Amino acid sequence: MARGHIQNYFFYLEYGSNGKDEQLLEVPRESSKDVIAEATRSFGSKVTLSDYQEQGEQIDPAKLPGAKSKDALKVDKHNHPLPEAKAGKALVVVVCPALAARYAGRGNQFKLHANDRVIAVNKQGTYSFAYLDPGKYRLVSQSENAYGFEMELAAGKSYYFLQNTFGGVLKNDTSLSRHSPELVMYLLNGSYYSDWKPK
Repeated sequence: MARGHIQNYFFYLEYGSNGKDEQLLEVPRESSKDVIAEATRSFGSKVTLSDYQEQGEQIDPAKLPGAKSKDALKVDKHNHPLPEAKAGKALVVVVCPALAARYAGRGNQFKLHANDRVIAVNKQGTYSFAYLDPGKYRLVSQSENAYGFEMELAAGKSYYFLQNTFGGVLKNDTSLSRHSPELVMYLLNGSYYSDWKPK
């Protein structure tokens, strides 16, 4: 799994009388249409499909102004701050899921760039969030490689991303993908907070 780009779907399910029980399932791409059809038959209008269309591309890391920045990252296993929307700012939430629980908080850093500056730094199994002025941004996840896309961020809106990791030559490579708030917050709740700052 660490060696390839997974094209499967996520199926996030909330259930129970209080709506607090939840499960996240990975659905093979070839089964996704059948699972979506069955979920729609079973749950009707409660089913929501998230289909974000940002098309990313590989980027030369050397062209990122903050590519060689040095950042101090402390994996905070005690505090778990939650992101909240702010008027006048765009909220960017990014989780870097661990390929296995034993990797949580370990390994190399994965930076998230917004145009010319680093706005978040994670390791596998951590999360960060940042507040940006509204406008058009090139969002890029960077490790040894860099991958990202351009999108418009609006004031008062929240945007949710995963920094996906893959086996690289010396360090894990990365990509960036946008997802639903439910999926990212589910993964965030099981992740450590990345308490980072520039050196």
